[in-house]
Amino acid sequence: MGMSAAKVLLISLFLIAGMLLPGIVWQPKGSFEVWNIMENDFPRNGSSEEKMTFLLNYAILAPSIYNTQPWRFNVSDGSIMVMADESRWLEAADGNKREMHISIGNALENLIIAADHFGYNHTISYVPGEESIIARVSLQPNAQAPMDPQLFSAITSLEKSSPSKTNEVLREQDSVPQTANQIDLANIESISTDQDIRVFLIDDPDIRSRFLNLTLNADQVLYSDIEFKSELGHWISRGAMGPTGVEAKIDQIKVAFLDSVPGQIEKDSEIINSSLYLGFITSQMNDPESQVRAGQLFERIRLLSSSANLSLQPMNQALQAVETESEVNGLLGEKSEALNSPFVQQIFCLDVVGPANELTPRRPLEEVLI
Repeated sequence: MGMSAAKVLLISLFLIAGMLLPGIVWQPKGSFEVWNIMENDFPRNGSSEEKMTFLLNYAILAPSIYNTQPWRFNVSDGSIMVMADESRWLEAADGNKREMHISIGNALENLIIAADHFGYNHTISYVPGEESIIARVSLQPNAQAPMDPQLFSAITSLEKSSPSKTNEVLREQDSVPQTANQIDLANIESISTDQDIRVFLIDDPDIRSRFLNLTLNADQVLYSDIEFKSELGHWISRGAMGPTGVEAKIDQIKVAFLDSVPGQIEKDSEIINSSLYLGFITSQMNDPESQVRAGQLFERIRLLSSSANLSLQPMNQALQAVETESEVNGLLGEKSEALNSPFVQQIFCLDVVGPANELTPRRPLEEVLI
C-alpha cells in the first residue's frame, strides 16, 4: 500500500529540516581576517621560524577546488614542509587527486613568491612516492630586490569574476579592448621556466567548439551523478564557497534535489563562448609532482592575469568526468605533442575583467600548522 501524499510531504520536510538545522546550529568557521595580512607585520627581528611561519599567511590565500584548502604545513630546521590534508580530498570530483595536487601547487607558489618578496632564496625538493608529504622548501636569506613584486601584490587582491557577456559583442565587431588586445600573450606563455610544464593560450574556433562540447557532456555526467552532487552540496553547506549559514544550506538543498544540468550548461556555454582565450596547462608526465608543478604555474598565471586586470576562470569539468578526460588530452594535437607535453592538467578561460567577486573564507593559519 503506497504512502499518502501527506506522509510523503512530512518525510520530505523532515529530511530538509535535517539538512538545514546543522547549518543554523553549527558550521565550520572560515576566516576572512586572513585577507587583512599586512607586509609591515613581517617579524624582521623575529626568529627564523617566526619569519617562515609568517610567509604561510600568503600561502593559505591560494585558491583551491571547492575552496577545500587541502594543505598542511610544518616549519622546522630552516625549511617548510608542504603536505596534503587527505581529509579534504574530493573522492567524487577528483578521483585521481589531480585537483588536490593542483591546489597544493597554488599554495606552494604563493609561499615562494612571498619568500622572494621578504628576502629569501628558495630550493624546492619534491617528495615523490609519499601520500601526504608533497615538498620541502628550504629558504636562505637573500639581499637582492624581489623579482616579482606585482605577483606578490596580486596575492591579496580581490578575485575577479567570470568573463563578461560584452566580449561576444566586441569579438563580433572585431573591437577587442586595447587592454585585452595587449595581454602580452608571450609573457604568459613563457612564464614557465619548467620545460616539463607548458601553457597554451588558444583562440582557435575549432578547438573552442570541441572543448565546449566536451565540457557540456561532462556537465551532463557530473551533475546527474548523486555522489558528485552530494559532495558538492557538502562543501557548499560548510560555507566554503561564499554563502554561509542557512543560505549555504538552502544552496546545498538546491544542488541535492534540483536538476542542475540545464543551468550549469547555460553558465559554462556563456563563459567558454565569450572568453577571449582558452588556457591549457600541460605536462610531460601525469604524476603528482607534475600536477603540483602545474598548480604552481597556474597560480603564477592567475596572479599575472589579476595584476593586468584580466579575468581567469577555471574550467575543469571535462577533466573531472572520466567519460571525457581522455578526449581532453587530444584537443591540442600537434601543439602539445611537438613539445612532448601531452597531459592536460588545468584548463581556464581568460578574458577582460568583469565586476569583482566577494572574498571566500580561509582556514586560520594555526589550523593548518602541524
